[in-house]
Formats: sequence, C-alpha cells, structure tokens
Amino acid sequence: MNYKLSALELRTISLLDTALSISELSEKIGVTKGYISRTVASLKDKGFVETSKRGITKKVALSSNLHAARLKSLFHNRSYMPLEELLQGSAIQVLAVLACSSADFARLRDESGVSKATLWRRVRKFKEHAMLQSRDDEYELPLDLKDIREFLEYYCSYFAVSTLKEISPAGSFIAAKGFEFLFSLKGEIMHENVRSTGLTLISEEIPLMLTENYYFYADRTLSREEIAIHAIVADPRSKRILTYVIMYILKARLDMALFFKIAKRYRMEDTAGSVLKLLNTWEQPEEPYMPDPAYVRGKLKEYNIRW
Repeated sequence: MNYKLSALELRTISLLDTALSISELSEKIGVTKGYISRTVASLKDKGFVETSKRGITKKVALSSNLHAARLKSLFHNRSYMPLEELLQGSAIQVLAVLACSSADFARLRDESGVSKATLWRRVRKFKEHAMLQSRDDEYELPLDLKDIREFLEYYCSYFAVSTLKEISPAGSFIAAKGFEFLFSLKGEIMHENVRSTGLTLISEEIPLMLTENYYFYADRTLSREEIAIHAIVADPRSKRILTYVIMYILKARLDMALFFKIAKRYRMEDTAGSVLKLLNTWEQPEEPYMPDPAYVRGKLKEYNIRW
C-alpha cells in the first residue's frame, strides 16, 4: 500500500461531507472523471473512502476508519491551514516520524527516507505554518497539534496492519512507529523491506529457544540499540525478555545513551530506565516486572558474559 497522499486525494477527502458521485466530485474539483475514479480507487485502498452503487451511479463516501474521520475533522477544524500542501507527498513521511517523538535532522532523514534537500524544504514549510518547533537540536510537533498527531498514529497503524496482511497474513502485528512496524511470525519471511530484529537477532549472540521470529518493516539499517529496544517493545513486562536484553547489552557493549534515546522514540523510556538502573546499581528493582539481579548474574555466568 502506497501511504503517500496526493493533493487531489486530500482535496477529495475535504469535499466528502456527504456521499458524492464521481461526476459531482469531477465537477467540484475540475478534473476528468477518469482522474477522480483513479483517485477514489487509491483512497479506498488506503482506507479513507467507501464506494457504493445506486443504479449506474457510483457514490463515494468517507469510510468509518479512524484515520479517515480524523483527517476529515482536520479539514473542518484547521481550515485556515493549507493541509492539501502540508500533508501531501513526502511531507507525511516526515510528520509520521515526528508523531512518535522528537528527532534530530539525521534521525529524521534516516527514518523518513527522504533526501536531505527535500527534508530541508519540508522543515522550512512546517515552521512557516507553526507545525514544527526545535529544541536542543531536535525537531518536534507542537503540543497543540494533538489532532494531527492522532491522525498520523491512526493512519500509520492502519498502514501497518494492511501491509502485514499483504506480505505475511500469518504475522502478528505488535507495534507501529511511523510507517515502520514490528511484528512476529511463526516461521521465516523474505521481503526486501523486512529485517530480523529483537530476540531473533539477539539469539544469534545469546542462544535462545524461540517459538516465533521477530521482524521489523523498514527500509533502513537497524542499530544494535534499536534491536534491543524492539525486544522490549514485543513484551515490556516480560522478566525473561528483559533478562536477555540485559545480557545482550553487556555482551554487545551497547551505547547506553543511544539505547535510552531510542527507547524514548518507542515510548519505552520507563522500562529502559529501569534496565539501566539495574545495570548501574545491581540492586533489587522496585518494579515487579524487572528480573531479580541475582538471577541475571547467574545467567551471565552461565553464558560467560562479564559485567
């Protein structure tokens, strides 16, 4: 599924207060019926619209999906903003990254996948319309853009679930981060945008018995620190998983600052903070989901990992 939205698609959504025919949309927008038909087919694939027939007339209506309703409300509540320009094309890739958390320019470019020149243009345009603020060399969405953030989160989740059905119907969706997502599968998968992660990769350094494999849908290389965070995201309250993450941190000598920074991007900073506290103090954690330090030390000794 191509998640990008064209100006014509956004314009079509903005007009769907009630169901309209292809002819009515063509007349309102000023393009041919052929263009509208292709646009409607694309929007239907992305879950924004539904179609029905009344005789020979095809009617187009907004779908009941949450991301469709949120986007329509944006056009109503933020009519003063040029949303058809601000959300089209690569802009939505950049905004989807920022909907997760703040990011510096390098991280924003890496996760959005857009070119340096394009990203600079998007950043300038977002700032021009008060859609972006910077702090400590990082960009973030202003707090008053909660409705835009919610739309992006719903849309990214819809994209993730739909894409997973296409590439592996047997896969189990875990979490989306922008237009990237984490999933598990009882088996193996070969796909150009899917890479092993979490416990699956950790098991290559620390032999584990796994009943399923963990994968991440993304068109970029993953750091070891992000691989460790993916293991946590899969089940942040599992003592077993957290034990192996701690072992992996020590064996692979992960960058703790980067580990925690990535954890914040996945909203896992509480669990990551507890892991770092255990590593710093080796005291019994207050959190009931954290493993016993004595047990962890025993596993480290078993696997001959120094701490």
